[in-house]
Amino acid sequence: MKRPWWAIQLLWAAPLLLGVSAFVVWLLLLGNKGQGIADAVSVLVGTVSLVVTVLGLQRTTARTNAEPPRRGPRKTAPRWMFAAAMAAIGAIAGLFFWLVVVKPDVPVTDLVEISNGERMTDGEQASFGVPGKPPERRYLFFTPTLVNHESVGDCVGSARLAITLVRDGRKDPPLEERLSGREVRLDLGGTTREARVLVTLTIPDEACAVDLGVTEAVLYN
Repeated sequence: MKRPWWAIQLLWAAPLLLGVSAFVVWLLLLGNKGQGIADAVSVLVGTVSLVVTVLGLQRTTARTNAEPPRRGPRKTAPRWMFAAAMAAIGAIAGLFFWLVVVKPDVPVTDLVEISNGERMTDGEQASFGVPGKPPERRYLFFTPTLVNHESVGDCVGSARLAITLVRDGRKDPPLEERLSGREVRLDLGGTTREARVLVTLTIPDEACAVDLGVTEAVLYN
């Protein structure tokens, strides 16, 4: 029994779409930020568009060029093989674009080493170097977190942070009034040697002391 036209196409379209979908989910689980998410999703959207276009062209061509059945086996390759090859080329091009042009995010949380981050009081400043000389990506995403140094009291709620990026020894304008546990995004563009982040603490109660940490840090494009 001859298989329906659509069943033959599923032999290559279904595995391709499942593979690309799994790849996109893996990219999103890496913690992509901003434009990286859009680029990851665009790989799936582009592949789906390619598959739909190829299937439509195949169907149209099959109807237009319908011929009476011939005697003997056909020597030409099936159209689905050509379509599968084109779809595979499109998927490989999308993978090349993501890995080479866009580049995946680089988690660097474990590489962040904070100086003077313990028992900080009002007006004190801590700092950490951005991994890489220069950093591998254009932007830095990180989440500063404050914890009470003492076992009693609540100093974190009233604390505020001023974040200053230093690129090749030059300070950018500070980002004021940042809260503990809220993400901070910095543009590292133009850094040729190294970048460093300064964190200045402001607490109304001079008796308070907190410890500064970074719960997440990611370099991304």
